[in-house]
Amino acid sequence: MKAYSAIVKLTLRNAVRSHVFQLLLLFLILCVGLVPTTVGGGTATDFIRVSLSYSLWGVGAILSLSALWVGCHVMSADIDSYQLHMVVAKPVSRVTVWLAKWTGVVLLHLFLLGLSAAAIYGVVTWRFDHGNFPAAERDRIRSEVLVGRRVFLPRQPDYQELAQELAKQKILDRQKRGVVLDLSPKAQERILKSCLKEVMTQASEIPPGRQRAWVYENVPRHSDKPLFLRYRPYVGRVSSERQRMTRVHWFVGVPRPRKGDAGNDGNDTGREEAGKREYFMYPMTPRPEQLMSGEFHELRLRGEWGVVTPDNEVMICVFNADPAQANHYYQPADGPKILIEVTGFLGNYLRGVLVLAMQIILMAALSCAFGGFLTLPTAVFVTSSYLLFGAISVFMTDRDYYVNGATDRVGQFVARWLLKVVIPLQSFDVTDLIAGGELVEWGQIWFLSWFYLLCRALPLVLIGIYFYWRRELGLAIRK
Repeated sequence: MKAYSAIVKLTLRNAVRSHVFQLLLLFLILCVGLVPTTVGGGTATDFIRVSLSYSLWGVGAILSLSALWVGCHVMSADIDSYQLHMVVAKPVSRVTVWLAKWTGVVLLHLFLLGLSAAAIYGVVTWRFDHGNFPAAERDRIRSEVLVGRRVFLPRQPDYQELAQELAKQKILDRQKRGVVLDLSPKAQERILKSCLKEVMTQASEIPPGRQRAWVYENVPRHSDKPLFLRYRPYVGRVSSERQRMTRVHWFVGVPRPRKGDAGNDGNDTGREEAGKREYFMYPMTPRPEQLMSGEFHELRLRGEWGVVTPDNEVMICVFNADPAQANHYYQPADGPKILIEVTGFLGNYLRGVLVLAMQIILMAALSCAFGGFLTLPTAVFVTSSYLLFGAISVFMTDRDYYVNGATDRVGQFVARWLLKVVIPLQSFDVTDLIAGGELVEWGQIWFLSWFYLLCRALPLVLIGIYFYWRRELGLAIRK
């Protein structure tokens, strides 16, 4: 244990002396000190949200790069300078040496992460407490940003099944018209992809003067916290460019037991049926709201409205009241979402910091694993390439409905297989969740720790330790 602690201290001392680490440390100080006070949006809510997101993302990126460099540096530098030759001559195993060096790298960066996270939290809360913000804007910041809210997404249809039905219908229609069709497997695949794109477009599109309803499941019924509806409409097309002011009118379904046909006067205005109940659609605002498209907006659902059914469902409906008669679009990733408060800002913030700590531990483990048996430039290149493959693979697999040509299909096939072994580093990015007031779920943290740290990173670490243990130090000759 004495040798272990001595190596940890030596690792910390060598890491601090690295010029690259000192440069990254300077960037970290600038990120913590300047970003939360200089970067921001138009409103007070946007200012707090953007400054929080940028500063946390910057700290995570800088410390991850630093852990990558320092991990590769401390493992290869001792071999190149012949220091390890003298250490292993004593009764100290190489496994102990490796674990001590990794511990030193992790402790150094977790200490810097703790200081940076505390500084960002202090600056953001100080700006909120001492900022000259209107009372309404303060309430909005408390309810939308400085909070941890669980997200509920609407129930989605089976797009694959709908696309297959549409493809069959199109083929039958063309055959009835006497059109000669190419029914080879490749042609059927192209038809299915085209129908899948069409179905998903129709699911996100709302024509002018029309409405669309969403159903949410597993929403807690007996909660003293209000529900919030978060949405982002697009006008004309799904793009952040050329968006403008539009009008939308939201309705919420208040469930009532469905009556029999007897006594029904035939007036079904504002009424939706679902299962054994019917929803009476009540407007959430007195009239259609005028708002800017392409941006997020929120509405509050009061608990006394009783919008949650006995089986924990909520129905929301929107009406397209665009004055220029243009289509509205709602992306599936944007929801619309229903949010409910679960924890305060500090609790959610600490969960996000925990995820960043896991990311740093991962970077330190991979860099030490490759740095133990490779030279410094090669170890940095291999570690960076491994993580870069993960990021590119996620991008390629997300393009399921826009594949064109054999090259894209081969790339997507390779990307799917790479995702079985590589680690997409963007899975650890939760800064947008924290800045948006969305809860970092414990289930997500467990998935990251189990699936990525233990199931994928640990085997690589064990392989790296084995090669480090079996490395012939006599071959490491400095020329």
